[in-house]
Amino acid sequence: MALRRYDGEAGGSRPEDRNASAPARLSDPRPGEESHDSPGRPGAGRTGTEGTRRTAGGRWVFPAAVAVFAALCVSLVAWNSRMPAARGPDAPAGTFSAARAAAHVREIATAPRPSGSAAHTRARDHIVRTLTALGLDTRVHTGAAASHRPDLSPVGADSRYADLRLHNVVARVPGTASTRPVALVTHYDSTEAGPGANDAGVPVSVLLETARALREGPPPRNDVLFVFTDAEESGLLGAQALVAEPGTLPPDTVILNFEARGSRGPSLMFETGPDAGWLVRALTESAPDARADSLLDAAYRYMPNLTDFTVFQEAGHQGLNLAYLDGYTHYHGTGDTPERVDPATVQHQGEQALGLARALASADLTHTPAGDSAYFRAGGWFVSYPLGAALPAALVTAGLGLALLLRLRARGVLTVGAVLRGFAVALGQLLLAAGAAFGLAPLVASGHPEFAHYYDIDGQVPALTGFLSLALAVGCALALVARRWAGARAQVAGAVLLWIVLSVVSAVLLPGGSHVFVWPTLGLLCAAAVLTSRAGDTAGGRVLAAALGTVPAALLVFPLVPLLTNALGLGLVAAPVAVAALLTALLPGVLPVLPRLLPVTAAVVATAMLAGAALLPREPENPVRADLLYLWDADRRAGHWISGVPADEWSDDFLPADAEPGSVEDLWPGWRVPVRRGPAEAFPLPGPRVTTQVVARTADGGRRVRVTAASRRGADQLVLLVSGTAVRGWSLSGVPGRHADDPAGDAPWELWIRHVPARGAELELELGAGPATIRVVDRTQGLPGPAADAPDGTRPPALGVASLGEASLAATTRTLE
Repeated sequence: MALRRYDGEAGGSRPEDRNASAPARLSDPRPGEESHDSPGRPGAGRTGTEGTRRTAGGRWVFPAAVAVFAALCVSLVAWNSRMPAARGPDAPAGTFSAARAAAHVREIATAPRPSGSAAHTRARDHIVRTLTALGLDTRVHTGAAASHRPDLSPVGADSRYADLRLHNVVARVPGTASTRPVALVTHYDSTEAGPGANDAGVPVSVLLETARALREGPPPRNDVLFVFTDAEESGLLGAQALVAEPGTLPPDTVILNFEARGSRGPSLMFETGPDAGWLVRALTESAPDARADSLLDAAYRYMPNLTDFTVFQEAGHQGLNLAYLDGYTHYHGTGDTPERVDPATVQHQGEQALGLARALASADLTHTPAGDSAYFRAGGWFVSYPLGAALPAALVTAGLGLALLLRLRARGVLTVGAVLRGFAVALGQLLLAAGAAFGLAPLVASGHPEFAHYYDIDGQVPALTGFLSLALAVGCALALVARRWAGARAQVAGAVLLWIVLSVVSAVLLPGGSHVFVWPTLGLLCAAAVLTSRAGDTAGGRVLAAALGTVPAALLVFPLVPLLTNALGLGLVAAPVAVAALLTALLPGVLPVLPRLLPVTAAVVATAMLAGAALLPREPENPVRADLLYLWDADRRAGHWISGVPADEWSDDFLPADAEPGSVEDLWPGWRVPVRRGPAEAFPLPGPRVTTQVVARTADGGRRVRVTAASRRGADQLVLLVSGTAVRGWSLSGVPGRHADDPAGDAPWELWIRHVPARGAELELELGAGPATIRVVDRTQGLPGPAADAPDGTRPPALGVASLGEASLAATTRTLE
C-alpha cells in the first residue's frame, strides 16, 4: 500500500520523524541523493502546467485502482457465494432433489422427537420404511451407552450421560469390491424444544434422498452405509454405542457427518478428522460448490460445541463434518419447523452428500495419503497446501517485512520509533472498534427477546452494517487525531506490522487459519515494495501495487466478515468488527488525503443503522420460548419455581418480580448456571426410591457400592449426584462408564440417565474413603397445577443451552458413612 500523509499539515513531529511526517513520500531518497517522483504524485519535482496536471491526476491512480480491484473481488466473491437453485420433484432420478427431500422433513418434523418419545419412534419407522423400500439392507441396532460430556450440561456441571435403550438405524449398500466402507451419518432425534425440522430433519432427508439417487447409478465399489444415530441431543449416546460395536461400524470407516445449526445458508465443511487432506480434496473435486476453509476447523477446536462426529473422531475415524449456520435464532426452538427450511440449503447440502458418496464409493481407499492441509476458497478457486507450511510461510512473510523496513530505514524514510507509534495507532483502532461493538451489541439487541436465548437476533444485516460503519468511524477518527504523533506513513507501516504479528501468532496458535493473515500481508508487502521502487513512479507500477495489495485481502478477508457474524452471532460481532478495523487501518495508504468528514459521515450512518436495528420488531412467528421448572424437594417437603431466562409475561405469574439470577446449589449441588428462583406452592411428588449396599471395601477405606434408583411416579429420567468423596470408577446396568472423578473435584460427580426401566437403574460405584452423599433426582415432562397451561413453545431446552425448561423434579438423598 502507498504510505503517505493525509495533507500538508503534518507538522508537530519530532526531529527524528521529520521524514515520516513531511510532504515527502516513502520513496524519497536520503539527503543528497537524486530525487524521484512520488508513487502517487508523478512529476512532483517538476514545475509548470504539465507537471501540475500530472500531479493532480496521478495521485488518484493508485486509490482508483484499489477501488476497482476491490469491487471486482467483491463481485467475484458474491458470484461464487450464490446458493444453488433447488431442484423440483421432477428432477432426473440420478440427481439430488430438494423437493423430494423436503417431503421427508414434513413427514418426520411434525412434533418434538426427543429420544424415546412417540414422535421419535414414528421418525425411526419412516426412515426404516424408506430405506427398505429402496432395497437397502436396513437394521435397527439396539444397545446402551455411557459418555462424559460436561460441555453439554444444562446446569453447567461436570456431567456424564447414559442411556439404557438406544436405537440406531444402519442401512448398507454393498460394494462390488469394497476397499473401505464409507458412512453418511446424521442423528434423527431432536430436542424437546421444537420439532427439529432443520436439526436434524434436513440432514435426515438429505441422507434419504442421497440413498435414493445413489441407487439409480451403478453399484458402488465400496460399501456405503447410511447411519441415523439416536440420542445425539442427550450426550452423543447413539454414536457412542456404535463405536462400542466395531462389527456395526468398522474402525476404518470413513465418516461423513451432516448437521444443522440454523435454518438457512450454505452447508460448510467445518471439521475434519485425522489425516484429512485427501478428503478435503475429494470434497472440492466432487462438489465444486463446496464451502471449506481450514480456519473453521482450526477455530472449532477451541469451541465448546459437540456433534456425533466428536465421538467418531475420538475413536480414530477419518472423515468430514458439514453443517449450515445461518438463521441461528430458529435453532433448538419452536420456530424450527418445516416452513423454516430453505430449499436452497437442502439442495446445497444434498449435492455435497451425493457428490462425496459417489466419489468415495468408487475410489480405491486401500491406501490414503497421510497429512492435513491448510485450505480455502479464493473467489472461485480452491487453494490447498500442507498444514506444516503455515509457520514457514508466516516466517517468510515476517522476514520480507523486516527486510523492507530495514531498507526504508536505511533510506531515512522511516524510523523504528515511527513504525512502533503507527503500530500503537493500528492496535488502538482495532481495540476501540471491537470494544465499542462488544459493549453496544446487547444494547442494540435489547428490544429482541430472542437475544437472551441465542445471543443473536434474526435479520443481522442492518446491525452488521452499523457496526462496520462504526469501525470505519472509529478508525478514521483515531487516525486523524494521531496524525501529528504518527504520520500517515508511520500509521500504514504500523498497520502492516500488526498484520505481520497476527500472521506469525496465528501460524503458531491457529495454523489452519493463518492464511487469512499471511497471504494478505504478503500482498501488502509486495505492494509496498513496488511503490517504493522505480516501478512505483509509473502508472502501471501503481496499478500492479494496487492489485497486489487489494486482491488477496479482498478475496480472503471480505468473506470472513459475514461468516464470523453468522457463526458467532450479534453478541460477538466484535470479531468481524476487529477484522474490519484491520482493513480500516490501511486507509491512509490508499487515500492521498483522508477527508475529515469521513469519520463523521461513518458515525452518522452507524448511528442510523444501529438505531434501526434496535427498533426492528422481533418476528411474531418465532415466539421466545418460555422457561419454567418445578422442583420438589422431597426431603424438605418444599417446592420451587426456577427459570433460566429473563422475565417474561407468563413466568412472571410464578416467580417474584424482583427475582435476580442466582445459585440453586442448595437444591442441586453442582448447578453452576445462574437462574431466577422463587417459592412454589406444594404439589407433592414422591421422591425416587433409592437403595444402597456396600459390597466390598478396600484397604485404604474405599468401598464398592451398589445403588439402585427408581422413580415412584413413572419418570424414565434420573440424575445422580455423588459428593463427599471421589468416584474412582462406575458402571450402569453392566455398561462401563468413562471418566471417573479421582481425586474428587470441587463439584459433585453427576450422571444423567435416560430410558430408565420401571424396575430402576443399577449403578455400581467405586468410592474413595470418607462419607459420601448420594442425591437422586427424577425428571418428567409437564408442570403441575396452573403452570400446566403453559403457552405453546414451552419446552425444556436442548442439552448445552444454559437454562432449564419445563420439567418436574423430585429428589431423595442418601448418606453413606
